[in-house]
Amino acid sequence: GMSWLTPLGFLGLIGLIVLILIYIIKPNYQQKFISSTYVWVKSLKYKKKKLPINRLQDILLFLCQVLIIAGMASILAQPFIMADKEQEYKEHVVIIDASASMLSTTEQGTRFERAVSEVRTLAEQVMEEEGKMTVILAGEKASYVVQDAGAEFKTELFAALEALSNTPAEETCTYGKGDLEGAIKLAEEITSETKDVQVLLYTDTQYIDSGRVTVKQINDEREWNAAILDVRAIVVENYYRFEVDVACYGNKDADINIAFDIYGVNESNATISLDVKARCKAGQTETLVFGNYSADEPDETITEDVEVFAYNYVVARVDELDTYELDNTFYLYGGAKQVLKIQYCSKMPNNYFATAMDVIRDRFGSKWDVEYTEILPGQEYATEGFDVYIFEHETPNTFPQDGLVILSNPDKVPSNIGLRLGQRFNAREDNTLTQGEEHPIMKGIRAENIIVTKFTEITSYDGYVPLMYSFGKPVVMAKNEPDQKILVMTFSLNFSDFSMLLEFPLFLSNALNYYIPATMTEYVFNVNESVKLNSRSEKLSVVGPMTNIEMTKFPGTVDLKKPGVYTVTQVPISGNKVVENFFVRIPAAESNTAAVEDVLTNPYFYEANENEDLDLLFYFAMALVILLFMEWWLQSRKQF
Repeated sequence: GMSWLTPLGFLGLIGLIVLILIYIIKPNYQQKFISSTYVWVKSLKYKKKKLPINRLQDILLFLCQVLIIAGMASILAQPFIMADKEQEYKEHVVIIDASASMLSTTEQGTRFERAVSEVRTLAEQVMEEEGKMTVILAGEKASYVVQDAGAEFKTELFAALEALSNTPAEETCTYGKGDLEGAIKLAEEITSETKDVQVLLYTDTQYIDSGRVTVKQINDEREWNAAILDVRAIVVENYYRFEVDVACYGNKDADINIAFDIYGVNESNATISLDVKARCKAGQTETLVFGNYSADEPDETITEDVEVFAYNYVVARVDELDTYELDNTFYLYGGAKQVLKIQYCSKMPNNYFATAMDVIRDRFGSKWDVEYTEILPGQEYATEGFDVYIFEHETPNTFPQDGLVILSNPDKVPSNIGLRLGQRFNAREDNTLTQGEEHPIMKGIRAENIIVTKFTEITSYDGYVPLMYSFGKPVVMAKNEPDQKILVMTFSLNFSDFSMLLEFPLFLSNALNYYIPATMTEYVFNVNESVKLNSRSEKLSVVGPMTNIEMTKFPGTVDLKKPGVYTVTQVPISGNKVVENFFVRIPAAESNTAAVEDVLTNPYFYEANENEDLDLLFYFAMALVILLFMEWWLQSRKQF
């Protein structure tokens, strides 16, 4: 039947009262008697004949005005005829959300398991009504569970749903965000070509506007989640400040107990263990701060005072019982600098290399804790046990095999390193170098800025890459092979301004990054991201949840499918095993087990529902126009 979208519009009917008042207070015609003539008598006779018609016009005019006011009020009330809501759908497209948040668990199982159970009940109903059913899984990548299953495929439909029920939810769901967008596109393959299709989404997310998709929420009011969303380490005045983001989701605020442990404190075996409370309002994030007071007056933002300039790793843990465990523990690595042992040996010592290393520490934010050892003339140098060997104006009799060897102005070279030196050249005072091949060591280096007045030519080089030239002859070369890592400069820094330029520490920093690359630059990743790994050896292994691989090509990438701690192991040419770790977390959005979204993207539907509500506004407007025209016509007739 007809309904009104805005019933308050009928307040416009007050205009009827105004119209009636106008007619009441309108002055009446008064009959006056005057002396008559023949013309006046004829005129009066004519007027008496017209009087019944005038009265009819007045009545019709009044009715028109009443209907006009009523029509305007009706338009303001927005009339429509409500459609029959008992739509019979011939086909059902079901999307099951398989995001990480669907792993929230109660006594009835996970949300995902409850969703599959409800879909099975729906399937039984659809098959009884001889309809069709499509089931789509919105996991890491959307996929069909079963497509266009009618009565003839009833067995296949229930077998597929049974397989979903029997497979642990942890194996079916992604540990990140489900591919809902891809699931909608798969659903559109059916809705764009088929009439009378109902699309249902079984999810734990509430949508303010779900459009034509029917959302079935699987949430249980008893579910509650306390989460550690992120842990960060920030350097403040050479000390670490740790920030821990904590949140709770559900129907209640809570004081959450947080355990915070720092292992390997300040290059020792010591551990700092802290227990604090985070006061959280439902749906809001609180940040705990663990660090030292950097000013004379206490910093009110500090939760606990700790002085940490180095650490092996940190563990933050929720010490509460909740219904979602994937975000209760967070690991943070990367707090200890890598010890880099460097030996410098020269017949004519200078401080060029030592100064460059200081610049690397201070200005380039180096990842290394550099131990710089200088061998004075007459002292015995080592050929093993160091990561970097620098030989200036001389070459060792026994070439080191366990680290990078930098030769600066060598007087000779051994025959087994694939390099042969030629004659000595003198150049002008303003002779600058020219660029060689593009190479990571040359990043940010402009050879034309470097002056060299004396150098030794290289007559042959096997396995080396020329980085810089003088008079077309290579003077800086790099070799990087599993058993030989060599960087050669065939000129003396005493006859060059290289050591006085910022390019020199940058050059050495690039060389260290190239020959001794960081295995990784970050230590925290989200599920379904990839980590790029480098290596100082021919291979490395990565072991973690759902991961056990060995890599031989670098840099290489590893796809991260499950949260947890991953361990990377490699054995450089030094022979000392290097073990590093990183942590993979679920995306912070998946911790919000009570998420609310604004709009759900809908698939395209082949045809609008034939039983849509009928908007009567146009028809009422047409009637109003006709009444206005009639009222104008009657008014014009009355004038004559």
